[in-house]
Amino acid sequence: MKKALLTFTFLLFSVITYAQFTIAGKVLNAADKKPVESATVFVNNTSYGTKTDKEGNFIIRDVQAGQYDLIISVVGFKTQKASVTVKANVTVPPITITEREFELNEVKITRSKGVDNKYLEIFKREILGSSRFGRQCRIINPKVIELSYDKAVRNLTGYTSDFMVIDNKLLGYRVKYLVEDFERNETKATVNYVGYVLFEEMKGTEKERSEWYVNRLEAYNGSPQHFFRALLGNNINRAGEPGFLVLTMTRTINPRRLPDSLIMANIRYYSERRSGSARDSMSYWLRMQRIPRRIQVMDTTRLKAQDVVQLTDQSGLYALKIDNTNYLKIWKYVKVPGMSDMYEYKCDTCDYTNSLYVTYTKKVPALVVSKNRVGAFSTEKTFTPTAEMGQMASVITPTETVFFDRNGMVVNPMSLRMEGYWEKQRVGDLLPVDYLPNTGVVSNAPSVSN
Repeated sequence: MKKALLTFTFLLFSVITYAQFTIAGKVLNAADKKPVESATVFVNNTSYGTKTDKEGNFIIRDVQAGQYDLIISVVGFKTQKASVTVKANVTVPPITITEREFELNEVKITRSKGVDNKYLEIFKREILGSSRFGRQCRIINPKVIELSYDKAVRNLTGYTSDFMVIDNKLLGYRVKYLVEDFERNETKATVNYVGYVLFEEMKGTEKERSEWYVNRLEAYNGSPQHFFRALLGNNINRAGEPGFLVLTMTRTINPRRLPDSLIMANIRYYSERRSGSARDSMSYWLRMQRIPRRIQVMDTTRLKAQDVVQLTDQSGLYALKIDNTNYLKIWKYVKVPGMSDMYEYKCDTCDYTNSLYVTYTKKVPALVVSKNRVGAFSTEKTFTPTAEMGQMASVITPTETVFFDRNGMVVNPMSLRMEGYWEKQRVGDLLPVDYLPNTGVVSNAPSVSN
């Protein structure tokens, strides 16, 4: 126990004081085992990258310790990914890449005129984001974007044939983003994409660099990278200070809300009617649509890093843990969305899911329990976030064990579901793994002219 506590005490120091190492290797053509020249080799989500020489060799220098995806990309070949653990100089085994096969009957709409251009705009918005950073990003080479739209199922899919070059002038980065797979389904209201990103530092004037420093700090504060680093520094739930408020949340299905399929069917039906009764019915179903899908309560225990971080047997790798207590049973009265008053809701045997509620706030509250009057009695109720807290609030729900490294990066991002503020963040909000707050720079990043 003493060892664990001591480890947590010095975790923040280990986050900030990085050693730097090299990653070396060789890229071969899988068909004939010959070296592949001029292949781009980079560490995903960082500024570490290079190209292979005539013999297919590469070496990437000044890499911080951590768990990474090494990405190999060259036109005409399938993108290859290799996981690498860096805690000393690393030479990876030879990496083979295979030629890309193109489907001749694939229908593209990227360069179409007229109404089809809206799909390109949808793609850009989903990739870059709608934050002030995302809105100011510009794609330099949109011709590499390949899109296809299936009207029958209202499904937009796509990829990029080469690196999509994005200028993020508010953060001072030229971002090279390779989209492997993109899918947006209008019917299911889902967006999924897989991509790999390499950052290059822009050259700028002293005034521009000063603005980038401020903007990067804004993008960093409250981000997932900031949160996971804060966990390792035991820098959460510090009352009266700016920082992260982290609580355990229990949720279950809200019985007052009808199924989505029924709600949408009625909205479509009544939208085609014009009578007064149809308008009343439409209002009812629109109100039903706004009722939250879940009942939720938050435990008022002020969590510490030890409560949500678990050490693993691998140095520099950590696991997220969430208490599995059913906190719906703790509170006698629970607010059920769709009902005006507090409700004595029983959830002794109901199915429930526990998540982490995380928000970045200017001042972490000292108390997270409030009083509520029910009839003639005054009782405590679960914590309710303020409107200011809600602006940067996220909910993390693991689907399996979540692992993250000392850089604050989740090693297996498909292992968790994010909702709220983090769910809306896109490429336009990203910072490199090697970004260090209060320095305004990334270590040894290559630079490009603005």
